Order: sequence, then structure tokens, then C-alpha cells
Amino acid sequence: MVTRIAVVADIHHGRDTFTKRGTAALGLLDDFIDGVNAGSFDAVIDLGDRISDETAERDVALQRQVANGFHRLGNKPRHHVIGNHDLALLSADQNAVILDAPMHTRSAIIGEHRLVFWQPDVSLTAERGLFLKDGDLDALEKVLNDDDRPTLLISHVPLSGHAQTGNYYFERNPGHATYAENAEIRSVMARAPCPLIALAGHVHWNTLTMVDGTAHLTLQSLTETFTTGEPAASTAVIEIDGDEFRWTVRGLDRVSVTLPWPKVKPQWRPVLNAFSDMKVDPTAKFASNA
Repeated sequence: MVTRIAVVADIHHGRDTFTKRGTAALGLLDDFIDGVNAGSFDAVIDLGDRISDETAERDVALQRQVANGFHRLGNKPRHHVIGNHDLALLSADQNAVILDAPMHTRSAIIGEHRLVFWQPDVSLTAERGLFLKDGDLDALEKVLNDDDRPTLLISHVPLSGHAQTGNYYFERNPGHATYAENAEIRSVMARAPCPLIALAGHVHWNTLTMVDGTAHLTLQSLTETFTTGEPAASTAVIEIDGDEFRWTVRGLDRVSVTLPWPKVKPQWRPVLNAFSDMKVDPTAKFASNA
């Protein structure tokens, strides 16, 4: 049986800011919800940053407007994580009440497949990069170690640490694109017994990065324009079909990727030491055979 999941990221409802067309968000979200209701989906995932923060009072109103859209899904399972803009002036509990959905680290079974929603701290300002709070890494390790089945790991912020070269927001602000503790996160993921695919939003572009044999995907923002000129209207469909994981991004910034849905943990060799630190020149053999 094929499991189908609809995904949306970085809705950014509110005023237009930088290259985000926030005033188009509700219409685009309605289109997404209509498509889900008309289709055959087992669940919906929202990767966070539902609004662009303004004031605490205004943010409550904006979040409620977005929540009204998601509530049109009826009883269809939906899962949300908190983005940095969602948490800028509101608490996690306020987000949970407005969305009527949990906002803590947790796992869920959708169809026959395991999903983990990791909710570390996403506090972010122009001056402050992303840092974990005490307990965030332990929560990730615990939930990953609970089960050795193939797992889709979902967070707002990407966990790959991939380069931001060419990214409108993050090329010159790389500390705002991933956690300072990326090496520790990578180590926890590598030690986990379950094979993983990781999914995030936040960076406002579509990427596929392989780290330690794990595929990391990011989804373009619903309202971003820096890659398309107009709101990208990006949404995605996940299809897990036997040994295949299919990732299809719709809208103006399209991507289609087919990956193995890994059944065993990949055997990824530890990285080689710097050549300059080796007692034997590793290039000498190749030079002598030239």
C-alpha cells in the first residue's frame, strides 16, 4: 500500500517582507487545502513559519487565520512543527492551542511508516544564530533510539549543515540556517538504530543533501519569490511505496526525486584524516602509477 503525505512549508502569512509575499499566503494555503481534500492523502505535514511575526496580538490573529485553513481538513491527520517566526512572540503552548495540535518532540505512525517530529529551540534574531537548549539533543536521541524501523525525521530547521551558497537569506548568514551543534546532531543521527530520511523547511529553497548516507531534503516556501520572481506556491507530495521514497515538489519551483526508502542503516565510512596529517603521502601511489 502506498502512503501519500502532503507537505507545506514556510507559509509566512502576514505582510510582505524581503522576498516573501505574505499577502498571498492565505489564498495559496486555500489552494493547498483544496487539493488535499480533493485528493487521496494519509496525512498533512506543516514544516513551520506559518506567519511573519509582527506583534504578539497581531501574531495570534495571523496564526488563527492560518489555523482556520488547516481546520478545513476535518479529521484528516495533520502534523505541525514550530518555526522561528511562530515562536518569536508566541509560546509553543499558544501555537499548540491555536492549531489544536501537539508541538513537542514526538513520533507518529502514518500508514505503515514511522515519522519523528523533532521540536528543538528555534529562537532566532538578527544577531543570534541557532542554538539548542538543554535537553533538545537528548530528546532527539531518545525518540530515534525508541525504534529501529525506517524513519522520516521532520524539523523546521535543516539538520544537514549544507552550504548556503547562492541563498538570498543565508549565504552571508550561515549561522541562521542550521544549529551551532550540527556536529553533535549528526553524531546522534549516525548512532541511531533506525535508517533515516530527514525533511525540513526554513531555508526557502529546494535541496537534496547526503550526509553520512542519510538523505536530507528541504522544501521551498509557499510564498518565497527569490528563485521564481512570483510566489513559488511550493507544496510537496511524499509517496512511500515499498522500497521507494518519492518526493515531488509542485508549484513554480518544481523538483522530483526518487530515493530508496532505506530498510537498514547505511554503512558510511568515517571521513579520512587531512592528507597533511598523514605520515605516508596518500597521493604517492597514484603519482607513481601515472
